[in-house]
Amino acid sequence: MDKQFKVKLIVRRVDALACLSWFKQSWAIFMQAPLVWVLMFITLGFIALVSQLHPLTAIVGILLNPFLTAGVYKSVVAVQQKQSIQFVNLFQPLQEAACRAVFIRIAALNMLASIPLSVLAAELLVQHQQQAVSGALVLLFVVGFLLTWMVFAYAVAIAYFLQERRLLAIMQASFIACWRNITALVVFGLLSMGLIMLTMPTLFIGLLLVIPLLNIAFFLSFNEFFALQVKPTDDAVLEV
Repeated sequence: MDKQFKVKLIVRRVDALACLSWFKQSWAIFMQAPLVWVLMFITLGFIALVSQLHPLTAIVGILLNPFLTAGVYKSVVAVQQKQSIQFVNLFQPLQEAACRAVFIRIAALNMLASIPLSVLAAELLVQHQQQAVSGALVLLFVVGFLLTWMVFAYAVAIAYFLQERRLLAIMQASFIACWRNITALVVFGLLSMGLIMLTMPTLFIGLLLVIPLLNIAFFLSFNEFFALQVKPTDDAVLEV
């Protein structure tokens, strides 16, 4: 191939109600192996709980997160390809050396980005206890949280499935995908909140069903937002 041609990340714009299709497909994928999916997300929840116990376990949890997320996504793809999945599929990316370095860098950057958000959250908690919450501080926290989420939302999937290793290109592509499809993601978020609230009468036991469905559906949005294309340009990310 001529050196002027490079693989580009193509970001598509989807319809605002595209998430309805994601939920439908997610249910079909979940029903192919419901016990496996539930066990996977119980494990993820347990790891998240343990990571809150000590700063060292928090660091381990953050570093593990991209690998386990990729394990979930890889399992979704396997079901889409009519393959059977097992619980151990969750940990398979840990054995893949090709993605190890970029996943660790993504986790480290995510951890650094969370530090100012944690400081803001702590300050808001103090202000709440003093009943003197600053509206400007709340706005700053919300904006910071949303920007951080948009930058990292699809980072793992981009690095793993599109095999992009440049952190700047990964974060740029994730942000552009979220920005261009903000309406669809807002609808997805609202419906997700509605489903979570429906589990309240079950004392949130229903989350064992809802959380896997939401995570599978979110990965399906990645399938719609991104594609690969070869273009003789220098831009790492294109928009269509």
